[in-house]
Amino acid sequence: MFKDKDILFIVHNYNSFQKDLIEETAKYYRKVYVLVRYKPISKYIKRIPLKWLKKYDDSNVIDLSNIPQNIEVIRTPVWYIPLGFFNKFLGNLHYKSVERIIKKYKLEFDIVHSHFIWSSGYVGMKIKEKYGVPFVVTGHGFDVYSLPFKTKSWTNKTRKILESADAVITVSENNKRHLLRLGIDEKKIEIISNGFNPRLFSPIEKEIARKELNIPKDKKVLLTVGNLEQVKGHQYLIEAVKLLKEKYPNIFCYIIGGGSLQRTLQNRINLYGLEKNIHLTGPLLHEEINTWINACDVFVLPSLAESFGIVQLEAFACGKAVVATKNFGSREILTSGDYGILCEIANSEDLADKIDIALRKKWDTKKLMDYAKNFTWEQAAQDIVNIYERLLNA
Repeated sequence: MFKDKDILFIVHNYNSFQKDLIEETAKYYRKVYVLVRYKPISKYIKRIPLKWLKKYDDSNVIDLSNIPQNIEVIRTPVWYIPLGFFNKFLGNLHYKSVERIIKKYKLEFDIVHSHFIWSSGYVGMKIKEKYGVPFVVTGHGFDVYSLPFKTKSWTNKTRKILESADAVITVSENNKRHLLRLGIDEKKIEIISNGFNPRLFSPIEKEIARKELNIPKDKKVLLTVGNLEQVKGHQYLIEAVKLLKEKYPNIFCYIIGGGSLQRTLQNRINLYGLEKNIHLTGPLLHEEINTWINACDVFVLPSLAESFGIVQLEAFACGKAVVATKNFGSREILTSGDYGILCEIANSEDLADKIDIALRKKWDTKKLMDYAKNFTWEQAAQDIVNIYERLLNA
């Protein structure tokens, strides 16, 4: 469609959802440059034995597996201390680093697309000012519903970036409401849902998946996937499993992900005597998660907040029902009792009750898989290409 056009992406990482979407979008263009922000200070952080610093480790920000030939991924080093006070200076530091990369590699591009409003969106705004190319920004979650409302300064910074953009993409109706609160012109806001990769997520016989993972056939298996951080609500899932164990002595729960709360969560598991029931697997490669989803009986998302929650789509694609909290993202996805059950946020008793119902219910796996087909990266990429087309032809 636009094989004579080149796209510049400014991103904070190149793995999981940003990688999948960019690679689908790249099919329509001649050349795609992906400038990935990373913190060189990360290599020093990992040597410091303070667990609260672990979330600033950038060792897994780039996944170059199966990358299309027309995509060039370039690390963009930004030296800064990853603490709240210094975040306000990150925009200019990020932009200067991107400028050096553009000059060093003599990059030429027809449009710039930033993922996350700060700091990538700030960089996109400055690139538009200097190079006169259309600027698209995607707001995903925290950068939409939280950061802009922390202080008047953050409100003004965010509003300036969004007003500069030629198109503003976000992933949910709830995010759009926050953008409108900032006074952004509704006409340039587009909702494009996240998606899943059907090449990575598809059904496997439960028995085969369990055999591969050495999980006994007779267990009731719960699964959740997410960073081990406060917002993901894992402590409530642990408490829910404690309650469920009375009814299901053979219950297993696997928590996939890494993060700053790993030791805290393990201590809680030990305190409740659930070492044989709950297992923290640590982080896994994206392509490994399909087998784990297929091995479970119910997928659980106990988050305190989600702007969307892609893992729910991946569960549907494997024919698995989801029990999720009534966070804004899950409320927009779990629109029918045919797909899963919603529970109260930060309520382990209600979570346990809903998991119990889900374990006893016979789910229509075909209906779940058909629903997932409404959310693919291919469709999301086509929607983005339509926006690019409009801007490039303006």
